[in-house]
Amino acid sequence: MPTVAAKKKAKKPKAPARKQRQQRQRDRYSSPSNAVAAAAADAAAASVAGGAAASAPAPPRNYEGDGWEYPRYDLATLSKNEKAYFDYMCDLMTFFHKPDEPYPPTKVFTREELLLLTPKVVRDWMAMKTFGKLDYGPGDQSLGARYHTLGYMKKAVSWFMPNKRPGWCDGRGNPTKSDAVNKIIADVKVKESRKMGAKSRVKRPLTKAEFDLEMKLMREQPDWESQIKFPTMSVWQFNFIGRIDDTCHHELTDPKGHKTFSFALQSKVRWSKNVVDERQCPDQIILGADDPSWCLLLLLGIYLESYLAAHPDPKYLFTEHVNIHPVSHVDQAPDNIKNKWRQRLKKVVWSRPEFEDVECMDEDENEGGRQQSKYAVVGSDCVGGRIVFQYIGLKKSFEDASVCGSLCIGGPIKYELKEGIDASIPMNWIYQHVIPNIRRRFHDTRLCTVLGKAVLYACMSEDDKIVVPNEIRQRVRTAYNQLNLEETQPIEKIRLHIHRMNDQLFITPIGEGQLVAGASGGSAGMLGTEAVQTLIIRQQQYQQETNQRFDSQASQLYELRNYCGCQFRRLNNNIRSFGGTIEGSFVRQRTQQMVTATTQNEVVVRNDNQQEVEEGIVQLAELSHNPTSLHDLWREYRFGLNGRKPAIQFTRKERNVSRAVAAKYYRRNYVWQTIQRLVNAGHTAEVAIEKIRRQYGYSTSPTKIMILIQKDKAIFKDDDGIPPNLR
Repeated sequence: MPTVAAKKKAKKPKAPARKQRQQRQRDRYSSPSNAVAAAAADAAAASVAGGAAASAPAPPRNYEGDGWEYPRYDLATLSKNEKAYFDYMCDLMTFFHKPDEPYPPTKVFTREELLLLTPKVVRDWMAMKTFGKLDYGPGDQSLGARYHTLGYMKKAVSWFMPNKRPGWCDGRGNPTKSDAVNKIIADVKVKESRKMGAKSRVKRPLTKAEFDLEMKLMREQPDWESQIKFPTMSVWQFNFIGRIDDTCHHELTDPKGHKTFSFALQSKVRWSKNVVDERQCPDQIILGADDPSWCLLLLLGIYLESYLAAHPDPKYLFTEHVNIHPVSHVDQAPDNIKNKWRQRLKKVVWSRPEFEDVECMDEDENEGGRQQSKYAVVGSDCVGGRIVFQYIGLKKSFEDASVCGSLCIGGPIKYELKEGIDASIPMNWIYQHVIPNIRRRFHDTRLCTVLGKAVLYACMSEDDKIVVPNEIRQRVRTAYNQLNLEETQPIEKIRLHIHRMNDQLFITPIGEGQLVAGASGGSAGMLGTEAVQTLIIRQQQYQQETNQRFDSQASQLYELRNYCGCQFRRLNNNIRSFGGTIEGSFVRQRTQQMVTATTQNEVVVRNDNQQEVEEGIVQLAELSHNPTSLHDLWREYRFGLNGRKPAIQFTRKERNVSRAVAAKYYRRNYVWQTIQRLVNAGHTAEVAIEKIRRQYGYSTSPTKIMILIQKDKAIFKDDDGIPPNLR
């Protein structure tokens, strides 16, 4: 019987087969045969000699069936970067072959020609572009190209290589992935750090002064695009920390109302150079800004109302055109509006002498000009940026809101109707007179509510920074004057504070006496005044929660007392009825309520549908006259007033005992059902009553509130008859 060692020795002959498979795998990237190399040398010699064969483009061919072929220079299908790749590749091959004239981008190189490239050729080409000579020393300056430029050149050449994936090893592979090429790139990087390299031409971020001046110069132009459209695009780009290209590709259906916060919007950024997965473009929150020149809600509402009036059903958010290329089938409309926007910025803003006079601390260190998209990354004070480098994950709602709050110049705010006016201006009036075009196009009630309040604020404001088309302003003011209200500005801006508790996002309104001096509303770092503001808000929340619990316990005690009193009276009566005491067999001690019940011969209908006359314990099934508060109405519904039967226990016969009682119960039931719905949603009765009073006015009588709730049933019939503030 063979031993274990003999078995191991028996397996050794399989090793050569494994090595053969590995060798065949390496042979895929091996150098060509002598015949192929000779043919490639002849082709290169003919190219250097300038023969006819070199000038004629060689047809692409496959080698060993791996499917490689030289890319075609097609302007219709290539991207901007890929077009630049051809320029660098032709420059390298011109340096290598040294023809009489440089190769054009349409030149097609064969596989044999590309396999003759070595790391030394690529390194020498980079040295000539950077230092102007092949051999450079420690004292030479790299003035021809910077470190990032050499990295881009390496990437461009590698894009054409037949064997682009493996590194250079034993005379084969990708020549750009070699120590010689990496060394010259590292040397240039060191020289730049020692101020011996070319000056940076990277575009620096805009400053706030430059951005403010851009908005001012744009709005001084007479046309609608410069006054309304392009400023909105700039602020949209700023809030999403995106590029011009990202902004132009947004579609009209992208913005929508926020699912959690009724005063905010949300949108996705699907078109970005870093988006390769659907999970990388979650919804991002949009809040209002206290500075009207930077408030995206304000600018977006004004823009959409005027934009949709001229173009009712566009596809894109910032262009009404659709231009499909006949070959690539790519819609070029976003690129067209992007080029138009950039040209307008160059003509109206960047070429103006007053724009050049704006001081910049790093002007002497940078020759690349300014870049608008980088200003938001610096201004947001966030690690990695919001869109450009690091995306907000699905569970990072606080980080997203914190960055959004940092981008709200002046602090985040929300637009709300002033107290006392909210009952006089229903949302249907705003939909009809303020934003009819937005409401006609969007069926999102949350979005229309947020934009409607912002546009109403803009139309009634006298601020010179707010630009509203005259026809919209006149239409809104004419309709508002017909309401005969004393208030000249029905909308107020309420500051918001962003904080979290147990990884849950909270955006809390800040009252006039709650704002800490120096707090901007955001709470990204939770330091200084922001931490103090969060502590004050949380303290008030705890106090409010304590008051709600106290009111809830008081209501429960009141209900328990009424229930126990009713049961005790019934128990005592039963004892007396069966002769529990000598006196009880002959004497009836009745309260005033019992006497009244006996006089009127009231009949109590029990739950088992049996009518029994209970002498002395009958609760009258009648409603009170003229309740003075919503609290009395709710106690009447749940517990009953003055010993009467609770309205929730009324039978159908008791509710309809007369026409007057039926009408009274019908009207009061609107308030009862509203409070009950809010209580079922998790609020206490006190909080529910406070919401109703805030919605319809603190000085409004209960009878008037019943009428207003009945009207809202018809106004908000699409939302089950529930106003936004009572949902």
